[in-house]
Amino acid sequence: MSEGMIARTCSIEADYAKAMADHYKKLDEQRREVVAQVALLVSPRKLASIEQFINEPGDVVCDFELTEEHGGERQDEPGTAFRYVYIDQRSGGCPSGDDYYGWVWIPLPKGKYLKYHYA
Repeated sequence: MSEGMIARTCSIEADYAKAMADHYKKLDEQRREVVAQVALLVSPRKLASIEQFINEPGDVVCDFELTEEHGGERQDEPGTAFRYVYIDQRSGGCPSGDDYYGWVWIPLPKGKYLKYHYA
């Protein structure tokens, strides 16, 4: 590989890394804004339970929003302050069967739901 090709490849990779860093920064900002809105609706105990649920190890979560409707099926979540969620879960087709993604709606007061995507 020539020096010119190496330089172009490095430049492309650096541009990609910057674009991804910017993308993840925007997703994090969106999450913080929505969670701040949730904090105005729920008790500190319930907020802590929601944050613990969202931060489940191994899941990638994004696309947070407050909605007035939910989709999916009801799923009990014992041990949480909100007791249940609505979930629309899909399988990504991984042969091991451990490749799930979808949407979660956590019920909030005043007919609102915290909606987010997980994978």
